[in-house]
Amino acid sequence: MGDLKIGIGPAVGLGRLVAYAIVAAAGWAVATPAAAQDVSGTSSLLPADRQETADQERLSSWTVQKIKPQPYMKEIYWQMPDDTPAFFRDSLVQYVARTYYLGRDNADGSRSQAWAAGGWLAVRSGLVGDLFGVQAAFYTSQKLFGPPDQDGTKLLAPGQNSIGTLGQIYGRAQIGDQEFRGGYQLVDTPLINPQDTRMVPNTFGGITLDSLPDEDRSYDYALGYLWNVKQRDSNDFIPMSDALAGDAINHGAAFGMVRWRPVAGLSTVFMDYNIQDYLNAGFAQVEYDLKRPKGTPNWIFGANIITQQSVGANLLTGAPFSTHQGSAKAQMTYEGWTLFAAGSFTGNESNIFSPFGTKPTYTDMQQVSFDNAGEKAFGGSVAYDFGHSFGLNGVSTGAWFTQGWGALDPVTLSAIPDRRELDVWLQYRPTEGPMKGFRFKTQYSSLWQQGNVREMQPELRFIVDYTVLFRPPPK
Repeated sequence: MGDLKIGIGPAVGLGRLVAYAIVAAAGWAVATPAAAQDVSGTSSLLPADRQETADQERLSSWTVQKIKPQPYMKEIYWQMPDDTPAFFRDSLVQYVARTYYLGRDNADGSRSQAWAAGGWLAVRSGLVGDLFGVQAAFYTSQKLFGPPDQDGTKLLAPGQNSIGTLGQIYGRAQIGDQEFRGGYQLVDTPLINPQDTRMVPNTFGGITLDSLPDEDRSYDYALGYLWNVKQRDSNDFIPMSDALAGDAINHGAAFGMVRWRPVAGLSTVFMDYNIQDYLNAGFAQVEYDLKRPKGTPNWIFGANIITQQSVGANLLTGAPFSTHQGSAKAQMTYEGWTLFAAGSFTGNESNIFSPFGTKPTYTDMQQVSFDNAGEKAFGGSVAYDFGHSFGLNGVSTGAWFTQGWGALDPVTLSAIPDRRELDVWLQYRPTEGPMKGFRFKTQYSSLWQQGNVREMQPELRFIVDYTVLFRPPPK
């Protein structure tokens, strides 16, 4: 099933669930923790504070009855008479209500600040003739507070304007264990994804072919051609090349992704996309989960690399270039604690371009990704789940610090001052009880770098959302 998503801010998406359980996020998305099942294009090693509504694992299956109960959604089951057409009987509806505040004192001396409310409503139909269906999602972010001279939070459209848009509307044809989709939809791959870290996610216009994930199959795939993108702070779809370079030339992106799990605990991902005359980008990742017995420390290791190079007429930078960013990570979980360490390095020729979603590198933090040309970075995180020993279901907290050094201006090759970032967060997101579906999260980040008007750039976020999934009962 595709990805349908109805939701509030960084909540769980019906797109990744409804593609993300539909849940898949912004298509149909219902969310589950990234560490729970690694069948989407994103990393299973993301810290808990990065598990967003539209960034959850896809749990699509051949029939809606196979969709598992969703831990981060209030599920309301409906039962229709057996003679009800499957188009209605097997439909799903997801509603996500979200409110979000973000304030940041920028390094250039300005301030960005806004408070918004909204979310999304997504509907995914059952199939006609066991073959054809539709999906649609409407997204909104309405301004509650936003001084005109404090733009830049990406909670609202430029100029502190509200967002209200039909971000998904597509037809789908399900053949065997795969689905063809045509229209405006969610796409969930490492380099092209919903990036649901504000009020609404990225969505894309195109044609795609996606396998329907199955725990009993060792591989999944996605491929297609995308001509437009609606970015998370916009009402409008624009050409993929325009989002990349900001010019008037209209080129789309051809992409393909394969995820392969050859043995228990081992997962690999390979991806590539190409925009004619602009950019070719590739991605490869391997992760291994030792799956240690309960009550003993468990270790997960991962490594990945992004490669980027100019193609054709070199319209992105005006000259040929080739660059890369590699990162690696080790993670340990034990008795409610999660510890990880990660490092990354970037090639000297160029910064990493990422206009189509969240970066999959392990040093991608709240404010920066440490992906300037020549930049190296190393950091670590500690998190604790209070539900493990204290019975506080859904309460967790953590801190993450990374130091970056060695960055260069790719044109002049002059050194750029080192930078470092500290993120701390507190979240309440219960998986059971009367508050299931609710999520409160506050995040604070400080970014330090010399040579700016302000050497410290602090940022504060408050997010509250509530996700409801109306669905047939699971079987």
